[in-house]
Amino acid sequence: MIRLAIAGVCGRMGRTVAELTVRDSRFEIVAGLTIPGDPLVGKALQVADREVPVLLEPPAAVGTGELALRPCDVLIDFTVADGTMRWLDYCERRQIPMVIGATGHADKQLERIREAAHQIPIVKATNFSPGIHAILNAVAQLVRDLGPEYDIEIVETHHRHKVDAPSGTAHTILEAIQQARRDGGPVVFGRHGRTGERKPGEIGVHAVRMGEHVGQHEIHLSGPGETITLRHTAHSRETFAAGALRAAAWLVSKPAGFYTMRDVLRP
Repeated sequence: MIRLAIAGVCGRMGRTVAELTVRDSRFEIVAGLTIPGDPLVGKALQVADREVPVLLEPPAAVGTGELALRPCDVLIDFTVADGTMRWLDYCERRQIPMVIGATGHADKQLERIREAAHQIPIVKATNFSPGIHAILNAVAQLVRDLGPEYDIEIVETHHRHKVDAPSGTAHTILEAIQQARRDGGPVVFGRHGRTGERKPGEIGVHAVRMGEHVGQHEIHLSGPGETITLRHTAHSRETFAAGALRAAAWLVSKPAGFYTMRDVLRP
């Protein structure tokens, strides 16, 4: 059984991961992790018929030697960018594999994550949905087939509580498009005022925040006489939680390295 710690267990995604984990015989939750000052610290979070202890750090492992250095087998992080840095240091010191689902990291934070991947195995994904990764493959092929004559717009919609924009998934889609184009192209994040005519090769990226939307991403490719739209809509956070657990189970047997969901999903 894989001993799992969930960072950000009191948040929307962390709680969903916990709810799915208690129904998965592969895993045992050893700790739900949160930040100092959270009133739930030291208490138990009721998840289905289980009580998950809410702690600031996973409990020390029972035993001596190498086992004592591994309070859990893998840690899933669904906090925020700064939270990732705290748990990254913790996991690196204790040689714990880490699945990172938090988004909004600055360039220096991303560099630090890749540096830590020389010491521990890390899966980092902006989206754990298999459908999104199928769309990434499809949009790259469309961009190559249609050529530079087609204008491209990315529109993402999330719930009103999301703290970063555009979403990490929108950035991942943008990267896939730029790689397919090879020459990239100018990127515009939203538009306002007298913007002038659209520049050749321009890619527009737009963020919508409203209600309780779990997540929707649209890619519009518009050229002479036609528009093609790819849309992915997540109906439940369980889609992402299931993907994160799949990544965690895959990661525990892997050597140090930086991995993505494409690695996890590869046949």
